[in-house]
Amino acid sequence: MATTPEPPTELELARRLLTHSAFLPADMGIDLVVGGLPPALVDEIALPSGARLVGSALHARQGRPLNLEVVLDANGEPDEVVNACEKELTERGWNPFEGFPGAMHGGFVGGPLGDSRMLRMGEKGPVLMMSALSVGTGVTDLRLRLDWDMPRHLDRMALHRPGPSGFEESTPRLRPPKGVQLEFQGGGGSGGRWNSEARVETDRSVAELEAHFASQLAEAGWTRVAGRADDVVGWSTWRIPSEDERRGLLLVLAVFGGQERSLTLRTEEMEPNNDGPSGQSFITGRLTTR
Repeated sequence: MATTPEPPTELELARRLLTHSAFLPADMGIDLVVGGLPPALVDEIALPSGARLVGSALHARQGRPLNLEVVLDANGEPDEVVNACEKELTERGWNPFEGFPGAMHGGFVGGPLGDSRMLRMGEKGPVLMMSALSVGTGVTDLRLRLDWDMPRHLDRMALHRPGPSGFEESTPRLRPPKGVQLEFQGGGGSGGRWNSEARVETDRSVAELEAHFASQLAEAGWTRVAGRADDVVGWSTWRIPSEDERRGLLLVLAVFGGQERSLTLRTEEMEPNNDGPSGQSFITGRLTTR
């Protein structure tokens, strides 16, 4: 007598869809938990208080965990949620993590994936990545991703790590105004000059945008030297706190009319008795309203 197969479930379907790919190893597995965490990993990740746990997904290979992604709902704007979560996790022993060697972290940031941070417990163990994205009505989709695979590559990457640049050490992340989305398009560079560039289409004035980003520079310890703004151009020059002598320029342009704005942040390392820069880089980004 034939055995009647059990009816399929949503979890079974989701698991099959997530693991059936030509780009994934055949022995890659995924464990989905609705409204909870895998029992064996409950103590591995500290969930922020007050957040609603939607569920989690554990990716593993041959019984070895690769990464655990946790989905939560939290009340508040993305930047508020991430700041509060980072503060709470820091109090529990997690520390800011720089990411892969050579990565750049200053200049214009933000984008479709929302605000994000990286933390690690000491110098060993997995890396915790968190990101937040508004889903409307004052609710933020908060993701916590515990990654065991990334640290396995850190020692090899560290062998090729360049020395820290003045840009990385002294330049803060500049985040767009609420309701405005920045799409970072990549970048790089070397030497004494670093640029971070973006474009925005918004009804905010040149002066308003310049003031918004300037306030973040001042909060990071930069000292404003001069500046002005009108309907077309907004600029300010800055003295940057660093071991070497550096200066900065924030520039907002509305030269093409309409709602298009161009944003530039530049820092320059000053050589002794020389007012000119010693090198340059190129960093670009695009900023659009939601």
